[in-house]
Amino acid sequence: MYLYTDFLEQYGRIMQFNKNKTEPFHRWYPFVEGYSKEFIQSIIQEMDKSTLTCLEPFSGSGTTALELQNLGIECHSFEVNPLMYLIARVKLEKVYTVEGVNKWFEFICNTRNGKITVNLKSEFKTLYQNDDKEKWNYDKLVAIAIKKLQYVIEMITDDIYKELFLVALAAILLDVSNLYRNGKCLSYKKNWKDRSIAEQEVYQCFDNKVKNELVPDIQNSLNTELQVNNKAKLFNIDSRVGIEEKIEDETIDLVITSPPYLNSRDYTDTYMLELKTLGFTNSNEEIRNLREKTVRSHVQIKWRDSTSINNVKFNETLKKLENAAEKKTMWNKSIIDMIRLYFVDMKKIFNVIYRKLKKGGRVYFNVSNSAYFDVLVNTLEICASIAEEEGYRVLEIRKARYLKTSPQQKEAIGSLLEGVIVLEK
Repeated sequence: MYLYTDFLEQYGRIMQFNKNKTEPFHRWYPFVEGYSKEFIQSIIQEMDKSTLTCLEPFSGSGTTALELQNLGIECHSFEVNPLMYLIARVKLEKVYTVEGVNKWFEFICNTRNGKITVNLKSEFKTLYQNDDKEKWNYDKLVAIAIKKLQYVIEMITDDIYKELFLVALAAILLDVSNLYRNGKCLSYKKNWKDRSIAEQEVYQCFDNKVKNELVPDIQNSLNTELQVNNKAKLFNIDSRVGIEEKIEDETIDLVITSPPYLNSRDYTDTYMLELKTLGFTNSNEEIRNLREKTVRSHVQIKWRDSTSINNVKFNETLKKLENAAEKKTMWNKSIIDMIRLYFVDMKKIFNVIYRKLKKGGRVYFNVSNSAYFDVLVNTLEICASIAEEEGYRVLEIRKARYLKTSPQQKEAIGSLLEGVIVLEK
């Protein structure tokens, strides 16, 4: 039995990225998942060491690495999604100047109004407006404006500013599109066909992002001297293999991370509009290749790996799930495989992190329980049990907040506990 501690009041308000949406640098891109900078600060305050070397296996948009950089703490981080990797790189850059931003912003504004021919052909048939389609992500005039901005940004000869303005463009794409983020996926806005956005309105949205967020944040950071450069320690690699390649054994003091939750959600889907529009993925095959590199928390592709783990808590849960699945109609036949392989991935992560931790090093592992077929998947306890088998000591499981379950599971399961597993080597 694990020690559960009540952090509902302390963590309930800081375990969401929403609190970052008005924070300098963090606000540059409207990230959905993850925790706020206050969560990271609270952990650092608990540590009694003056110098730390940290690790973040699931970087997302770079919240952990950025906040630790601001605190003067070294952080190695990994992110497989190329869009998120770019956003984190841009937020971690230390050498922006207001003069540099204004110079290239003026270049963009002047050049985009010139004669630019754009091509709206795409492998993704519903990306741009087409008379042959019933639905499309962008109206034609919006698509033209985006393509012009993208074309001009690619002309910038200084890479750090090219990447900065590309993130500014990525940040407005959803606003000017016909889509919105709806839980696990993208959905069409209400009355989207009746909306009309002109080319200049797209430019105005982009300009507001630059003038109201990028410039003030950079201006206010100029007098801040940073002691570390975590951008140099950020890697666009799957952490399940990348940590082994990039991190030496017994060099890490602290791990703060939140892996994808076992909620059948493909986090690639959440940002698919940006991935397609900006050329991070140019075909369905490339999307599939990216999905295959992610933690196996979703069923967007059929997993063919037959690997499993020999863990008592996991095996008990898996048996209940298999029995329950026989009595219900599965909305996707890969659900059981997904659950099995998710914990295979968690075991890999715990295994490699353990070898990289110093003696006495700590892990703060934020994850949530799940439910399928009216069976509770106690992800917190299964992960804690797997970690114990890898050699960790489970100090506690902190109750962070309760999340709503799906309508199908609500009556049998109720709410799902999100928590933080605190481990020590």
